[in-house]
Amino acid sequence: MNTVRDLVGDVPGLDAALGPAVEASSFGLLQPDVTQVELEHFQDAADVIAAAVVGNPAALDRIAPCEAGAEPSECARQLVVDFGARAYRAPITDAADIERHLQLFDVGAETSYEHGVELLLRGMLQSPRFLYRVEIGTSEKVSDRAVKLSPYEVAARLSYMLWGTLPDARLSEAIEDGSLTTKEGIAAQLGWMLADERGEKLVNRFLGGWTHLNGLNSLVKDEDAFPKWKSRSFRESLRGQADAFFDHVLSNEGGKLSALLTSTTVFYNEDLGGYYGVTGDDSFQALQRTDGTASGILTLPALLAIQAKPAESSPIYRGKFVREALLCQQLPAPPANIPKPPEVDPNSSTRERLSQHEVDPSCVGCHQLLDPIGFGFEHFDSLGRYRELDGGEPVDASGKVIATRDMNGDFDGVAALGAKLAGSAEVEECVARQWFRFAIARFEQDMDGCSMESLLETFKAAGQDLNALPRAVVETDAFLYRRPIDTKETP
Repeated sequence: MNTVRDLVGDVPGLDAALGPAVEASSFGLLQPDVTQVELEHFQDAADVIAAAVVGNPAALDRIAPCEAGAEPSECARQLVVDFGARAYRAPITDAADIERHLQLFDVGAETSYEHGVELLLRGMLQSPRFLYRVEIGTSEKVSDRAVKLSPYEVAARLSYMLWGTLPDARLSEAIEDGSLTTKEGIAAQLGWMLADERGEKLVNRFLGGWTHLNGLNSLVKDEDAFPKWKSRSFRESLRGQADAFFDHVLSNEGGKLSALLTSTTVFYNEDLGGYYGVTGDDSFQALQRTDGTASGILTLPALLAIQAKPAESSPIYRGKFVREALLCQQLPAPPANIPKPPEVDPNSSTRERLSQHEVDPSCVGCHQLLDPIGFGFEHFDSLGRYRELDGGEPVDASGKVIATRDMNGDFDGVAALGAKLAGSAEVEECVARQWFRFAIARFEQDMDGCSMESLLETFKAAGQDLNALPRAVVETDAFLYRRPIDTKETP
């Protein structure tokens, strides 16, 4: 969407043509193959974009100009070279490649120049070179396992990591003048790109993805139990509150990881004032909660609502979030024969309903890793609201951490858990890993050992300042190089 906007401008109907949004992972998880239905959506989108361009004389003249008396095929050739270089994020220099593109134009041009351009654009916008970020690398071999990326490929990595769109004119100038051939030159480009309004929220985007906040859009709650969920304003306020907190940590608390996990500052507006016993207005205001009920992201209502069931809290979901997102521990998939969970009973607590996990041999193996951590969140209900009672009894928020390198032991309440997490080297390392996955868009591999070590050391040296992560990653070998492509390998 962003790339199309920057290539041709706004296109009416593009949302509908692309179909339901498929949330691609930004954290290196394997994505499923493109389905036939999705492929058809891409085709429909290409048709809509091409038709919008040729149906708008100003857009057509901007993208595919052809002066009176000029040879239409030469105008189309220039379109392939100019538009293609931007759409594919790399120059098109091979004559045979250009001719293949022009065959599309020739078919449509039998009707009119406009129709030729339309067919050509349809084809280019369905090309793998447009839909994917293709990285071949250069002939500059650093070792048997690494070749240097081209300046065009580095520029695309930078622009899509920071801006979520294609390189602009200024970044293209850096390609031409050689600024993207060294670590120092790339770091210099990073500075102004982060200052640009498109890049200034990069770390915020990372935090939102890392904490799964994009899941708010599809989250289901029991609207009878939680009437507030019917309000779009309320749901938007949950995300707005989280964004305000991220801004606060990054700008006012030094971007510190410890503040992210333990800060007692919360934000409220008119929708969320009731969470904290205050009255708000249409803007977010800061409030200090020093009574143990606030601990950074761990008590963000948005995160707690996502890591909960439609009508009840979920120690399992919340414990799993800590294990996977904050400790980077990969948990096995649950067995196929999971028994149906007990029904919600207003006269019993969540802890009581999950007690079977402690004695059932088929459950205890995994749930001893999850439930005791998740119980620490039990002061917060399915919407992340603080509570003293659950099932008519005082909440028991005592918990226990096992199977970690440096934070095993008992704790009571989420603030105590936050302190454990904030002091853990395992969490510190996990943050670096999660940033790598976000920025490089793949899981780390054995060959990334030096890059991971460099990234972690830079993060440590910066005092665990999350704002230091963008520069830390672009200076790694993993960002600058790729594995050589075996040209003898059959695709």
